[in-house]
Amino acid sequence: MQKSSREEWLALEQEILKIKTDGKNLIELTEYQAIALWWLTRFRLYHSVRSRRSINLLIKNTYLFSLVDFLYDIFTAILCRVLSSFFKVKIDRKRPTVLITTDDRNWVNVHDPTGGSRKCDIFFNSLTQELKKRDYGIITLTPLKYSFSRIKKMIEKLASQKNIIHKEFNTYWSVKTWKKGHDAKRHFRNVWKNVSENDKNFIESLHKYPLTSELSPYFNSIFGYVVKCIAMAKKMIEKEEPDLILVISEYGAFEKALVVAGRLKKIPTLAIQHGSVGPLHKGYMYSKNTISASGSIEAPYCPIPDKTAVYGPYYYGLLTKMSSYPPGSVVITGQPRYDILAQADRLYSREKFCSKLNLDPNRKIVLIGTENLPIPEGKAFLRTVLGALENFPEIQTVVKPHPGERSEWYEKVVDQENAGAVVLSRGADTFEALYVCDLFLTGFSTIITEAVILGKLGVTVHLSGREDPAPYYKDVTLRVYGKKDLVPAIREALYDEKTREKLKKAGKKFVYQHAYKQDGKATERVADLIEEMIKAKQ
Repeated sequence: MQKSSREEWLALEQEILKIKTDGKNLIELTEYQAIALWWLTRFRLYHSVRSRRSINLLIKNTYLFSLVDFLYDIFTAILCRVLSSFFKVKIDRKRPTVLITTDDRNWVNVHDPTGGSRKCDIFFNSLTQELKKRDYGIITLTPLKYSFSRIKKMIEKLASQKNIIHKEFNTYWSVKTWKKGHDAKRHFRNVWKNVSENDKNFIESLHKYPLTSELSPYFNSIFGYVVKCIAMAKKMIEKEEPDLILVISEYGAFEKALVVAGRLKKIPTLAIQHGSVGPLHKGYMYSKNTISASGSIEAPYCPIPDKTAVYGPYYYGLLTKMSSYPPGSVVITGQPRYDILAQADRLYSREKFCSKLNLDPNRKIVLIGTENLPIPEGKAFLRTVLGALENFPEIQTVVKPHPGERSEWYEKVVDQENAGAVVLSRGADTFEALYVCDLFLTGFSTIITEAVILGKLGVTVHLSGREDPAPYYKDVTLRVYGKKDLVPAIREALYDEKTREKLKKAGKKFVYQHAYKQDGKATERVADLIEEMIKAKQ
């Protein structure tokens, strides 16, 4: 039987890990204080976009880079502490406290059930409100990165979150945590120097694999950064004394560091599935025996949270059968932020949306959702879709950028193509745009699940020629694999009643598998799980 792409790259990883120097493989070479840092950086390593030039600069200027990094740490730590002192919020330490990691790109304006709008973390808003009702103390945590817009968001969170303490992770930096990272950096530099100089066969054996050129900066710098993050996370736990740590995107180095620190400090850790996940997602797919069945996080095992809450039965099977998560570590809850979709008719208005954007509410609206792809791929996708829509002069086009996009390239593409499309801001309400559209177009995105929940029909595009990361979208959308099929698919989805009815019927089954019960109670289920985990610890 032919192997799937998932099986192929997992087999490739196993091949890489069989290569040894002085009896040690890469997991053992990256072990530090009983934790295999390979697993904390694995996702980033596979998805690195560093150029060869930037890698060489990092290696040649290691000490200069360390000095700049040290000065940056001091500056941001002082800045975060000073700003936090102006917005003091006290939490009753007698109440249980949940610490929640948040992502700045989720800090957006959302529609309020009262009819207004306000800024909040769209991913965790409903859960924080539910936890406050249950008399929980809440601390939100974000790492401050190199951006003035991030500082602005930090101030907004400090000033506007009622009865919630906000902390930037940088607050917990100290000379002691820096030294731990520095010592680790020196250790791993010596490891790599020794291997590079004394075992040419090991280095040559790695040359045929695509990630070899990245290993040098990881040993010279990034592993030390991860150790510093673990030290800061431990300090954060000692200071804030949370009863549970809640994370999203738990495969990232920062989030993994929090999970490790939580597990070491005996604090329950819970992850909520961040978005669409398929069998090719390297953040969730692991080979058999990679994750400890007994819950150990020590090398050679990969640390995972105590529990992972997933959207629906499909993802439970994906993690426990196609990956190697222990069945007891995965819980089906649904996605809390989808609870608001049950109120969509009350919150959103096609007329108001069209009025804001000077659109005609009587003409069809097609929504294009971009993905957080490398810019060349993203541009190619948008140009292809806009070109196809030129065949439908009767429709109006709206573009909703992915919140993770790092530039506004999509506006330039719309202008260059003279498409006449309306481009929404990255922080615009995706649910509102989906609610008013007559058809959506995207590739691989949570927009698809959200649209199907709202009963919308769509055409999804996968033109790379590589294995489809989400073949299940074929059941509920017209999935296009060639440019020539795009225009006919759009026409069919817009006007063929037989196809439209078929997709709507399939959508009901899809929603249960990928978003569980649409009863507006996913938030309660996650809050119940948090209570159970805290009680079990006590």
